[in-house]
Parts: sequence; structure tokens; C-alpha cells
Amino acid sequence: MVITVSKTSTPETDEIKAEVQQTEQKAENEKNGASDKGAKPSKKEDEKVSKLLVENDQLKQELNELQDTHRRVLAEYANYKRRTEQEKEQLSSFVKADTIKALLPALDNLERAIDAPPGDEYKKGIDMTIRQLKDLLKSQGLEVIAPLGETFDPNIHHAVMREDAEDVEPDTVTEVYQKGYQLGGRLLRPAMVKVAN
Repeated sequence: MVITVSKTSTPETDEIKAEVQQTEQKAENEKNGASDKGAKPSKKEDEKVSKLLVENDQLKQELNELQDTHRRVLAEYANYKRRTEQEKEQLSSFVKADTIKALLPALDNLERAIDAPPGDEYKKGIDMTIRQLKDLLKSQGLEVIAPLGETFDPNIHHAVMREDAEDVEPDTVTEVYQKGYQLGGRLLRPAMVKVAN
């Protein structure tokens, strides 16, 4: 008797396969042993063989159930993985849409500033638009890194120049060329600085 088994195996299915093979081997040996003797199997041996055959059938059924369960779990996992990927993509597009929607008023103000005549009102409008952008970005969790006078930290600062400065502690930031930014504790851009020797 041959049992076909799927290519996917687990310790449980391997154990059941081994039990099935042992049971079949026992039944085959007893059958051969009886025929070798040339005697008719006794009633006790017939009961033992039929008991082993019943046990064999039960083990085959259990193996089939385990294989079916294994296939279902694999299918459920594949569906879960596909579903979470789709949800991640949708969430990403919603976040982008919300952020862009929040930036639109600042963009409108910049376009109005282009049409405005130069002067103090123009500068005031640009300042208000920059403040509006900063407030929006801050509400999204953006943190500014402007380390003037602080100790140089290579984790969040990028030194592009060093200078000999009097009355300043060594490794102190003496000038900030470009602000750095962090979002949720994650560095987006280091601050570009000059550092004292």
C-alpha cells in the first residue's frame, strides 16, 4: 500500500507517516509470517491484523486532516499578508493626501505673494506664510535642529568647517549653515555647522 503525501512536511506529519509505515510493516510481516508457516492464521492473529488495519486507517485520516489544516493555515497567511500590504498602501496614500491638503493654504499664500507689489506688506506676507508652514510641519511632529552654541553631536550635526575661536569651548557649534530636522526622533537631515577647535 502506498500513501501519497504533499511535499510540505512538518514534524507532526512526519511522525504520523512513520507510524503508518510501521503499522503497515507490522501487518505485512504478520501476513508474510503466517503464509511462510503455511498455516492458516489464527483468530487471534486475524483480530490483531484487523485492529492494525483500523489503526492504519485512523492514522491516514489524521494525516489527511493535518495536511488539510496545514494548507488552510498557509492560505490564510497568504491572504493576511496580501491584505496588510494593501492596507499599508492605502494608509500611506491617505497620509500623503492629508499632508498635501494641509500644505495647500501655504502654497496659495506663496502664489498671492508673487502677485503682490514689493514692500513691507510683501515681506510680512512671506513671513506669515513661512510661519504657517512651520506650524503645519511642527503639528506633524517635525523638530528643528538649530544647535548654535551647543556641543557638537555627530549623530545630528554635520561639521563642514572648523575654526579657531577664542572664548569658546572646543567642539562648540559656532555657526549654523543649514538647520537640521527630526521626525519622531528619527533624523531626516543633520544640521550643517561650523565647529570650534
